[in-house]
Amino acid sequence: MTMQSKQTIWSRRLAPLLIMAMLTALLSVTAIRVQAETEAIVLPTFDIPPLSEAHINSPLPNVIVVATGGTLAGAARNGDKTSFQSYSAGTYPMADLIAELPVHKTADVASYQFGNKGSGGYTMKELYDLSLAVDAALEIYDSAVVTTGTDTMEEIAYFLDLTVRSPKPVVVTGAMRPWDVIGTDGPANLYQAIKVAGSNKTKWYGTVVMLNDVIHAAREVTKSNSHRMDTFESPMFGALGYVDDPAVRMYRLNARALKAGQEGWATPFDLRKISRDQLPIVDIVYNYQEAGGGAIRALVQDGAKGIVTAGTGAGGISSKMSAARAEAIKQGVTFVSTTRTGSGSIYSGGNGIIAGDNLNPQHARIMLMLSLAFSNDFNTMKGWFETVGTQDIAVEETEAPTWPPGSLLEVEASSSASLTLKWPAATDNVRVAEYAIYMAGQDAPLAKVPANANTYTVSSLSPSTAYTFVVKAIDSSGLESIGLTGSSTTLAAPSGGGGGIVTNPSEKTEATINPANGGTLSYGSEITVQVPQGALETAIQLIIEKLTGSGGWSQGPGTTLSPVYEVTKNTEGHFLKPVTLTLTFNSSLLGDGEKASIFYYDEISKKWIEMGGTVSGNRISVETDHFTKFSVFAVTDKQEPAPSFHDVTGHWAEANIAAAVSAGFINGYGDGTFRPDNKVTRAEFAVMLTGALKTEASTVKSSFTDEAAIPDWAKEAIATATAQGIVSGYPGGAFRPSASVTRSEMAVMIAKALKLPLDSSGASSYSDKASIPAWALGAVEALTSEGLMQGRSGNRFAPDATSTRAEAATLLMRVLQYKP
Repeated sequence: MTMQSKQTIWSRRLAPLLIMAMLTALLSVTAIRVQAETEAIVLPTFDIPPLSEAHINSPLPNVIVVATGGTLAGAARNGDKTSFQSYSAGTYPMADLIAELPVHKTADVASYQFGNKGSGGYTMKELYDLSLAVDAALEIYDSAVVTTGTDTMEEIAYFLDLTVRSPKPVVVTGAMRPWDVIGTDGPANLYQAIKVAGSNKTKWYGTVVMLNDVIHAAREVTKSNSHRMDTFESPMFGALGYVDDPAVRMYRLNARALKAGQEGWATPFDLRKISRDQLPIVDIVYNYQEAGGGAIRALVQDGAKGIVTAGTGAGGISSKMSAARAEAIKQGVTFVSTTRTGSGSIYSGGNGIIAGDNLNPQHARIMLMLSLAFSNDFNTMKGWFETVGTQDIAVEETEAPTWPPGSLLEVEASSSASLTLKWPAATDNVRVAEYAIYMAGQDAPLAKVPANANTYTVSSLSPSTAYTFVVKAIDSSGLESIGLTGSSTTLAAPSGGGGGIVTNPSEKTEATINPANGGTLSYGSEITVQVPQGALETAIQLIIEKLTGSGGWSQGPGTTLSPVYEVTKNTEGHFLKPVTLTLTFNSSLLGDGEKASIFYYDEISKKWIEMGGTVSGNRISVETDHFTKFSVFAVTDKQEPAPSFHDVTGHWAEANIAAAVSAGFINGYGDGTFRPDNKVTRAEFAVMLTGALKTEASTVKSSFTDEAAIPDWAKEAIATATAQGIVSGYPGGAFRPSASVTRSEMAVMIAKALKLPLDSSGASSYSDKASIPAWALGAVEALTSEGLMQGRSGNRFAPDATSTRAEAATLLMRVLQYKP
């Protein structure tokens, strides 16, 4: 290690004083309800020892050992130093154990005795406190070692991995033999864990586990043997690294380390936003031959809000257990499916059931418990499991797909009404996700086909007519290749014939949609069907048919504003996620007091059923979970009272939510919920903001590198906000529509929309001013001084915190009421 600079030494001297000042400020804050913010949480405090004078002046890193007991601190019973199983866990204080170690060569070491008992003796509320204690320690120290018993070490470590906010190293260790017996592994594990923490090599990795000189990721590690000292393993993945004398070697990055310094590194599970009492009961049930459903029923009766099933093979459970699970789901219990095999991934989920990927049951329980503590929305929790829980490595692409030299778009076959296009396979630095087929001169694609397809038949063409088409390759980040362009002329119509009469002529387009990527199919610019990723269990053939005859369906409820389209697929059943339909309609046919609304045709009742929809210009969008015939009709625009949502009664933002819905810039969901605590994405906030301010739509389209990832319902709002300088993209040109919008980003968008003068000199009133990005300082100060945004507890602005739907509705109502 190099010698610390004077500035660093002074930082160390001041750090304890600053922490004490911050804690004093926090303790003085009472639990009050702040407008547009959730009720303040009274957090526990911890007597973390300050840095000693010697450690402040030392060039070595400062490591604190947060001790909880376990076998490592155990004492042999009856003085029998030869028994490895007869001992009392959590006997020796950590300060005494550190004193018995040789003076550490690579770190200055302090300790904090959080507790002193076996790992299985800790409650989840105590683990809540432990996580906050670790974060408090890391405010002062460079890294932390947490000692625990090995029985539930993997669960404690994963809980810390998901909840500790600091990126500094956190190393969990313990021992298989008590401290004072012959051949104990305790002293070596403790010494080596301090070495790993002091090396700083696991910064940004999240929490790691180190025993027996092997470093594992907390998400992946499990105890595999009841007695052996090499008990900890990482099935499927293997170790992160090893500790040798004197080196700490890291041989691979986990997904968290790959996000070092990025916005998405921290998980959504910030314990400072909830109380320990909000951690719900989550249990595990084990499947076996002819397993009954009694365990599930009993756990539900006992108050379980979530249950993890440890199934056979790829997550299978018995019919009796499945029936009990179905009944529990009706009662609001959320399930996660895992395997009892010890390794392997689970992909299939369903209504009320989340696929656990390769999390083992005990890890999945921790993940589900935290998810339920922070949200009651199934899709939100499912999304967390697919991102935070899965930790799949996603490489952010910067290069668009390319075509091989000499590539051409050719016509493989033709008729009087169709042309079959053919193109070569494109290449990409990661992978090609799909191909988009366009009619030349049109912005909306005719269809999108999966990456394994290289032909597409364009139908419903006119005879003896020249057409030009363009095909573009699209990668998983939405980057598009240059277009391959090809032209051809359809054949002449056949002469003569038998004089048959076509009573219901139709025009259609079709494409294959894969579950991994989802996809979009359009019929010109008239109708678009957007199938999200994960909405399907298997690939489907999706067909859009424009019906041009009378068809025999009943008269519509009002003036017809669009043709009738029949959307079908080649498989039975509903979608796992809603599918978005967007139809173009003739707005000039609307009379006074009328609005456009999408209807579907009920084949049983022979009636058109209203679905509603969100209007943007002359396009209207709606979500559906099934296919049939669809059309747009004019209906009376009744000024109905704001709907009453059953999940906002008594909510702190209930009045503002009702006002926002009445104002028309935010809506509830089809199931009668508003979901006030759901996070708001950048795309959603752009739509809300432009809708609230009734910003005039722009004719200029946005051109972000991930344009294909922007949902149809948000395209116009984002293009409008971009054209008016309200929103912008990230370095590299991406918009990231599905990323949660931060408080900093909201402040900048609103300040620009209101054209507020920006002056960053006064933003120092917030205790976390140093965390506010320079590009947001002026906007934060402007909105604060105008009373549009307030800080959170402890006089923090929390610039990187995300916003809920309730908070966004409240903030935008303030914007609507704002008078300069």
